Formats: sequence, structure tokens, C-alpha cells
Amino acid sequence: MEPITNTVITAANEKSRKLRELVRAPEILIMPGAYDVLSALLFEQMGFKAIQGTSGGIAASLGYPDGEVMSREEFIETSGTFAAVVSVPFNADGERGYGDENGVSDTVRALVARGVAGMNLEDGAAKGKGGLVELSEQLRKIKAVMETKRQLGSEFFLNARVDAFHVTPDDPKKALDEAIRRGNAYAEAGGDCIFYLFLHSAEIIGRIAKEVKAPISILAGPQSPSVSELQDLGVARVSYGSGFTKAAITGAKRLAQEILEKGTCNLLKDGVQTPEIVAWVAKKNNSLKSI
Repeated sequence: MEPITNTVITAANEKSRKLRELVRAPEILIMPGAYDVLSALLFEQMGFKAIQGTSGGIAASLGYPDGEVMSREEFIETSGTFAAVVSVPFNADGERGYGDENGVSDTVRALVARGVAGMNLEDGAAKGKGGLVELSEQLRKIKAVMETKRQLGSEFFLNARVDAFHVTPDDPKKALDEAIRRGNAYAEAGGDCIFYLFLHSAEIIGRIAKEVKAPISILAGPQSPSVSELQDLGVARVSYGSGFTKAAITGAKRLAQEILEKGTCNLLKDGVQTPEIVAWVAKKNNSLKSI
């Protein structure tokens, strides 16, 4: 790989540092899930302080299923474009990192070169295999992230995802014990934040926030506590995965149904209008010209 210039490293580090500060701040960090450039621009315009990429949403918008079906090259290109068009930190969804520890190292290096502030790294096994990857294997991946950062002089942010509640839904105690064990192991290895899926119980969220020695993040859904309740429970960060993608396609479906069933398009009356979209896209083009 070509060397990354000091100018690029410095700019990327500024975003990574800002993301780390936001996660460590007293106020919970809300990170909406961008699935295309327009949604990323919308979230920035609305005042969100940082933006998360959604692997499922991005993959679906490009015609792929989730789960690293999209190539690493396309993932890097898309993530880099999102990072370039917004001024706030963008955190990519790196899924399983695209390979073993060597593959993860290449992924991190490529993301840093594109100005991405950080990434998620999950410990669920590949589709079809089930369960979690061995703890030792995941720790090797995290070690590779740390070593790559050291080599580059990078402050890249690692959001270490624990899938224990996702893969062990029928054994809550086993899932909890493994969630805490892995959360602390990932934190000790260098993870900046520990990210949990399928965790909605206020009692369990509060316990994990107390027992895991790092900031924790929750993937929220309709059954989750509110943002203010999550903050009171000790959660540092909340994200929404492909939730915004689902909301967007739901809106498109409702408009299509109205047209098919009634021949009208009244839903457009209350929607975002062309001048506003044009203004966001103009900002995007100006950002890209400065790269």
C-alpha cells in the first residue's frame, strides 16, 4: 500500500479525537445511521455531532445483502465518500473487518487514508457458522488495529461490538456473562467503546454499564429505553443501525401505494423539497472539490 501523508493522518486524527471526546463526554452521543450521501448530509444539517455508517443500510441501498457481501474496496470507497462530505466524525461499520488480523490491518489503513474517524468491529461468526468467534481470534484482530494505529501514528477509534445477546437469545445468563467478559477483554485490548446488540432491558443495560470498564454503546430500537433513560443508565453512545434505511424505504412504499391506489401524491406535500436537497448536495460537491 502507498504511504499515507502526514497531512491526511493529521486530518483523520482530528476527527478520531473528536469522536473519542464525544463518547467520553457526560452527555450521551446519538449517532444516526447513514445509508447514503444524502442521509449523511441531512444528519449533519440537523445538528448531529457524529454519524455512524450502517452496513445493512448501505449494502441494501447498493443492492447487496448484509454481511461483507459488498467488497472491501466498495466498502472503503463508500465510507470514504461519506467521511469526505461531512465535517463531523464519520464512523464506518467494518463488520468483521474483512478478513483475519492481516485483513483487518489493511481495512484500518485504508479507512484512515480516506479520513474515516473509526469503525465498528464485530465478534459474531460469519453467516452460516453461527455463534461468536473465539475470543483469542477477536483479540488478535483488535491487536492488529492497535498495531496499525501505532505504525501510522493514527488515533483511529475502535467501536468493539459484542454479539453475545444476538447469538445466545435463549440463555440470558450465559449471554450476560459472556457480554461482560468480552467487553472487558476488548476494552483492555484497546477498544474505545463496547457496542451491544439485542440489549433492551434497563436492568441489564445498567449492570453492563457498571461492570464493563469502558464506555458502552447500545443499538436502539422501538423496544429500547429512551435516550434520556439510556444516559441515566450509564450508556455513552446510542446508534440505530439500519433504522433510518427502513424508515426511508417505508416512506417510499407509502408514496408508491398512494399513487397506485388513489392516483395522488399528497404525501409529497409535507416532505423535504427540492431546494433543500439541492443545497445539501451543493455542500457535498464543495466538500469533494477540497479533497
